[in-house]
Amino acid sequence: MGSKLADDSPDYIIMEHHDMPYEELASDFQIFTDPDLMLNMENIETSNIDLSDIVHQAGYPQSPGSETMDIASASIVEFPFSPQGRPPHFPFAGNLNFTLEVNSKDVHKKTFLYSHRLNRIYVDRKCNFSIQFNWDYIIAPQMFVRATVVFSDETQAEKRVERCVQHYHESSTAGMQAEIAKNVLHSSREIGTQGVYYCGNVDMADSWYSVLVQFDRTGPEPCTHAYQFSCKNSCTTGINRRAIAIIFTLEDKTGKVYGRQKVGARVCACPRRDMVKDETAEGVYKTGKKRIPSNQIDPPKTKKIKVENNLMEFDDKVYKLPPLEIVGSRAALCGLKTMLEMMELAVECRKKNEPDVTAQYAQRIVNLKNAIQKIENLKTPPPPPLSQ
Repeated sequence: MGSKLADDSPDYIIMEHHDMPYEELASDFQIFTDPDLMLNMENIETSNIDLSDIVHQAGYPQSPGSETMDIASASIVEFPFSPQGRPPHFPFAGNLNFTLEVNSKDVHKKTFLYSHRLNRIYVDRKCNFSIQFNWDYIIAPQMFVRATVVFSDETQAEKRVERCVQHYHESSTAGMQAEIAKNVLHSSREIGTQGVYYCGNVDMADSWYSVLVQFDRTGPEPCTHAYQFSCKNSCTTGINRRAIAIIFTLEDKTGKVYGRQKVGARVCACPRRDMVKDETAEGVYKTGKKRIPSNQIDPPKTKKIKVENNLMEFDDKVYKLPPLEIVGSRAALCGLKTMLEMMELAVECRKKNEPDVTAQYAQRIVNLKNAIQKIENLKTPPPPPLSQ
């Protein structure tokens, strides 16, 4: 029920009601002439305030409605906030004009490269690469930038990018929290540095791993932060040669998104070689001529390198492990799966020149698979007994 003053008689209040004729209502309510009552009812009308007007007058920037958090829930959000669900990929600058820049021209020894045509970073594992961020700092001097690695292909976009088994168990990850050790992207700063936070829940498949960095700006100079990858694109149990990208989002402390940008990434041993190859495949290298189908591109003239067996420490000696007691099915499975992957890799690398190697490994690989299956079956609770 709303209220308004009659246009032709300022001394009377006419109440609107949709279930009764207007004329009848007017005759019934014209008896209310008390000035105090009229003042109180006018106050009822002015209490119907649109909160969005206040937000606009205060100059607070707006973010897309689908990503604007409820005001009532913002106060109870834990910091750092870990988003759930597939991260959106589409870029937008927002009202704060959020932008980023990758500049590898002045990098010493070209430890990483950036293709402007492909919008893609080429960098080796454990090598730092710097990103410059800029936004309207006058409106929002303190903000956070979240970096999340995702699969670029739409068919893989629902899967979380994780560190491979081999690099997850390397000595440098000893003592790390799981959400840090599993993340393929790290800050170049020491773990525990103030203003750098690692987000994600290992036990929730829809909780993507990310790095959240706090920036406090006092001037127009862009903010810069260096990152590094802990896995290569070729890691079989991790990225596994799938195309990846980094999603950078500008957020406040509650996780509200004000802008988003996206840049592709390829983690490889030879950044320049792979960048030239990709630009050639896209038909944009040097002259920007029309695209050349990938099956018509001549392979680059590179020196053939013989892969030494001792490179991966392959040997034929059989090691029999004593009875072991492992605490936790996850620890046992990770160890067995790592051994299985290394043995399968040895077969794959050697079978071309050593046809008998497959038979040598076959039964032992089967035994390992059976042991893994046995532990996985123990993890599954038995079915409930059938009712009589």
